[in-house]
Amino acid sequence: MHAEEYLSLVRECREEDKLFAFLKEDKPGVALELAKSKNATGRILDILTRHPSITVRHEVAKNVLTPTETLKRLADDKDMLVRDYARRTLKSKEPQH
Repeated sequence: MHAEEYLSLVRECREEDKLFAFLKEDKPGVALELAKSKNATGRILDILTRHPSITVRHEVAKNVLTPTETLKRLADDKDMLVRDYARRTLKSKEPQH
């Protein structure tokens, strides 16, 4: 299977146990796809906050599915962009008046 086909499977996956299996395989691009995914669960996104790739952490901070508590933690991240993205996402989750 080619890399793009594999990443397409990751993108389309909706089952948390399979998402964890993809993450455990640690193939290139998987963590980034999961961080951007509209199917990622809060647990997956929380785990990805500890990923060594700053790009992955940026995407987790931008993902509206990232749990509020996780975003609050990311709002104190060592990276300025992670902090900014997390704060913006938190703000977007606030009820509009």
